[in-house]
Amino acid sequence: MRRAAFWLIPLITFAVALFIVLFLVRINPSVPKMSSSEKENAVGSSEGLREKLGSWISHFSTTKESGYFYPVNEVTLKLDVSGENSALDMYRVTVAPKSTDELLQVKEELKKSELPYEMQNNEEPMLLTVDSTDQLQLQSLVTKLKTYQITAKLSPYTEEK
Repeated sequence: MRRAAFWLIPLITFAVALFIVLFLVRINPSVPKMSSSEKENAVGSSEGLREKLGSWISHFSTTKESGYFYPVNEVTLKLDVSGENSALDMYRVTVAPKSTDELLQVKEELKKSELPYEMQNNEEPMLLTVDSTDQLQLQSLVTKLKTYQITAKLSPYTEEK
């Protein structure tokens, strides 16, 4: 018995240490190494890097590491100030449920239609607003709510200034 304990304790210690080392290597993979052909063709300029990786945003979106946020120092936006896009007209459905039953029914219909909504609970009459560019989907929501005798109002969305 003593001889078995003499060999069993170091064997268990070695197995636990091996498990810890393998676990740490698995969760912290080393940086992939460049092959010799990549070292010879390495380009130092930013244009060469752009050709090699594509755009920097697509390169960062394909990285497998999560939880790391890449710092952004500059963002450039191109806006067409003179042109108006009439295809993106926003519409708003406003619902003021009178009871909790009506509120639950409205929420169920919104889940079914997969429309995002905003609930303003701080006002005395509770107010649900749904904004979307699809007028037909919002109109079908209004007709579904009318079948449950819930009043809803569809109107073009304008930002209050």
